[in-house]
Amino acid sequence: MQIESDKNLPDSHIEGTPLSSSDPIRFVWDKTPKQSVHNGRMKTRFLTDLKAKRRLYKHVPDKEFSKKILDSAFDQAFVTLRQKFKAQRDASIALNLRQKEAMKAVKARRLSRKKLVRHSVLSYKSVPDIVVPRNYLIALTHAIE
Repeated sequence: MQIESDKNLPDSHIEGTPLSSSDPIRFVWDKTPKQSVHNGRMKTRFLTDLKAKRRLYKHVPDKEFSKKILDSAFDQAFVTLRQKFKAQRDASIALNLRQKEAMKAVKARRLSRKKLVRHSVLSYKSVPDIVVPRNYLIALTHAIE
C-alpha cells in the first residue's frame, strides 16, 4: 500500500478501474474481498508477495504460511483496516470505535484482576497451616511477662 502508518489510509479504489502490478495495492473499502473482484485480486496479490518474500520471516514457522492461516490473518487485518478507514472518514464511527476499544480495555483489566485474585487465593489455600511448637509458645509468653 506504500503508506507510513495506518493513521491516514488512502482513498477507496473505484471498482472496475484497472490497477497495474507496479501500482501499490488499493482496496475498495466499502466491500469485502469476497464481495469485490478487485479486493479479491488485491488479496491474492498480497498473499503471493508475502509467500515470495518468505525468507524475510525466518523466525516464523513454515506451518504459519499455510493458505488457511494466511487467509484468516489477512481477513482479520482487512476488517481492522476497513474499520480504521471508516473511522477516519466519519466522526460518529470514530467515537463508537473508541468507546468499543475502551470497553475492551476495561474488560481486559477486570479479567486480569480476577486472575490475580484467583491466583493469590489458590496459592494461599495451597500453603499448609503453620504449626508452632508448644515450647516456643511457652517461651514467648514468659518473654512477654
